[in-house]
Amino acid sequence: MQTVSNVINLVQQSILPALAGANVIVDATAGNGNDTLFLAEHGPDQAKIYAFDIQQAALEHTRLKTAAYASRIEYILASHAEIDKQVPGNIDVAMFNLGYLPGEEHKVTTVKESTRMAVEQVLDKLSINGICIIVAYPGHEAGAQEAVMLEEFLGNLPRRDYTVGCYRLLNHRQTAPYAYMVERVR
Repeated sequence: MQTVSNVINLVQQSILPALAGANVIVDATAGNGNDTLFLAEHGPDQAKIYAFDIQQAALEHTRLKTAAYASRIEYILASHAEIDKQVPGNIDVAMFNLGYLPGEEHKVTTVKESTRMAVEQVLDKLSINGICIIVAYPGHEAGAQEAVMLEEFLGNLPRRDYTVGCYRLLNHRQTAPYAYMVERVR
């Protein structure tokens, strides 16, 4: 198994220290539940997890996959652009795995407008030393639009408040998924 080319595994490993002390965790795109499960398995028992998705099928997959942790997960059938309305207080760790639900209709995707709103809301609520991971998929039209928006938006965040990193595979196709890691520093 390759290690460097698995973007999601790498970003998951990078957030383990932040997860260890997290009280509020957000999976902004629940999908098939893999990220929600990872966050539940590695977050503290007292941590509250909010899992968002606009597709009922996604939340059903996530509920099944995370049944052992259901008592501390709130499954929210809503756009991630509603994080402000659904998540009270600060957020310690947030994860966005953009794109479409694998195994389902590819016409339903995350889109740049709601993604920008959601990312802005998360970053405003991010606690000091809180981490936000955003995995972008520029290989389809909506994903390419999100990638352009994210590059511009995240690249212009004030460095006195945030540190932004990007992990890309340089010798793979330009449309390969990549990840942004944002830490609030003040």
